[in-house]
Amino acid sequence: MTRLIAKDTAIVIPARNEEARIGACLTALAEQGNAMVILVVNNTTDRTGIVARDTAARFGLDLTVLERRLAPHEGVGTARLIGCDHALQTMPALRYLLTTDADCIVAPDWIARNLAHLGAVDAVCGKVDLIPAEAEILEGMDPHLATLEGTYRALVQDVYARHAPGCADIADTHGEAAGASLAFTRAAYLAVRGFAPIRCGEDRRIVRALRAAGRRVRHADDVTVQASCRLTGRAAGGMSDALKARIGGMDYLIDDCLPPADWLVRKISGKTLGPWPPQVPAQSRLNVRDLPRHIELLDSFVNSGRSTLAPLSRGEALPSYPLDMPAPFQSNASERSIAEGA
Repeated sequence: MTRLIAKDTAIVIPARNEEARIGACLTALAEQGNAMVILVVNNTTDRTGIVARDTAARFGLDLTVLERRLAPHEGVGTARLIGCDHALQTMPALRYLLTTDADCIVAPDWIARNLAHLGAVDAVCGKVDLIPAEAEILEGMDPHLATLEGTYRALVQDVYARHAPGCADIADTHGEAAGASLAFTRAAYLAVRGFAPIRCGEDRRIVRALRAAGRRVRHADDVTVQASCRLTGRAAGGMSDALKARIGGMDYLIDDCLPPADWLVRKISGKTLGPWPPQVPAQSRLNVRDLPRHIELLDSFVNSGRSTLAPLSRGEALPSYPLDMPAPFQSNASERSIAEGA
């Protein structure tokens, strides 16, 4: 008689109107390990659940489909929270919680790589690439502007690696904290009370909260997923919106984890830089065409080791920004109910 092994790994996937992509997503997870896949199908009007069940049956994937109707103020964060709560309440042997997105294709060793890292750290942020077959969608993107943002991101990330408490590990890594590839130990997830029940941004919030709580976070370049390049997404403010902005305009707002240079320098000087990744308020986000000034200032600061803010070399000082980075998120969900499966 074959003894059934209790599953210790749950993979949570939020899905809304994903019948065209959920098959490829689940197929990539088939035969990767002793895992339960929990698909949270929310506010869906298509055949996402049917396609998912058919795919699971075809490949022998252990799948649970949760059908939910979310309120307007809820979204992908709520869906991830629902899926993780279900795993905590129904899987007695649960040790690891992983999550990806329904329009993503994980690498063949995605589960194994995540679990290998979780033997040494509390959370793993994987690297997100774009699906090569869809790359032509991005042909309208201005490569110069993309280079500007990439250059500034590298500078900001270097600043955090050097000066933010507990962030030395992000040096020379992708530095991403995307819901397309996150993994946690059960204990770490419970320590910060799980995902925020919000429309979007829950991925960076939970990583920020983990760092603030002193948990070990690793941005692993060998944990990879491929994400779609679609321009019509499911979450407002998500990856699709970002791609659309970069393709459709002469100027656009850069990533909201990249603060203005003068704010960073002042925070460093005051030794009050919070954990990575930061969250820049809407009124303080930078436009991509403003980046040369900020790159010059931050590069000068990093290379000179100055501890005070200096104006740009051409005599034009940057304005002050009313940045007030929020404290690490703490869910209002009951820790007792999550821990005890109430």
